[in-house]
Amino acid sequence: MKRPVRGDDGNYHVHGKSYKELFGSRQQVVHGTAYKTTGNLTKKDLFMNKHGRIVSVKKYRTAKKEKRLEKAGYFAEKGKFGYVKRDTRKTRKSTDNKKGGGLLNALPLIFNAASSRRRR
Repeated sequence: MKRPVRGDDGNYHVHGKSYKELFGSRQQVVHGTAYKTTGNLTKKDLFMNKHGRIVSVKKYRTAKKEKRLEKAGYFAEKGKFGYVKRDTRKTRKSTDNKKGGGLLNALPLIFNAASSRRRR
């Protein structure tokens, strides 16, 4: 899109709407006095969250999907007021009971067998 130019009335005209400023704060964009923010967020990209803060819709949705509080152990439980803290860390299984396998355990045996063949 070509950069909009100020009209004769001193306003920017974009898609049939007039704006006093081309770039502005998030508040100015939401209230219609500016067309977009310096980060190129337009009115359709912004949204007011439950705390009354104007945030990016895209970032809000991805952050909600992350479920950071649940990963940190904060949950809601039926019949209890407020949050319930649970331990979400998984316990490590001991490696003592496992039978060895894999290449790392076999490497010394392979080298010993190869060196004994050379001696013959």
